[in-house]
Amino acid sequence: MYKSILVPYDNSDHAKEAVKAAIDLAKPVDGTVTLLSVSDLPSFDDLTFVSAARMAGVQAIGEDQVQEIQREFYASLKANLIEEAAEVVGDFQNVQYRATAGKATTAIVEFAESGNYDLIVMGCRGLSAIRGAMGSVSYAVARSVKLPVLIVK
Repeated sequence: MYKSILVPYDNSDHAKEAVKAAIDLAKPVDGTVTLLSVSDLPSFDDLTFVSAARMAGVQAIGEDQVQEIQREFYASLKANLIEEAAEVVGDFQNVQYRATAGKATTAIVEFAESGNYDLIVMGCRGLSAIRGAMGSVSYAVARSVKLPVLIVK
């Protein structure tokens, strides 16, 4: 059945329901659930950032500093994910936590395709049929990947 399940997680009630469903599917087959947090990576070229850096006396940020800030950013995302999902994950042990950056749909699709997943389980925001047809993240992911997607309400 589904031994490796990816669950994009944004701490919404719908995402929590998706985690519960994924765990229910994974438990009987000793499967693994991977929770994925997606966020925009800070832009060091953004005018606001450049202005704030100058006001703080920082003239330029080197590549090493950028990489360190990015590592800290991903570590922070992952720590937040673990904390936010702790209650819904409960005592389930076969869970992995990952963080990536980018536009939600694109990042989820790329992450899913780069891994060895059998299924994606996502929450549905409960949008109206019209807005859903226009392309919520869950529907956009379902249209973009070749593996099965379970959308949980």
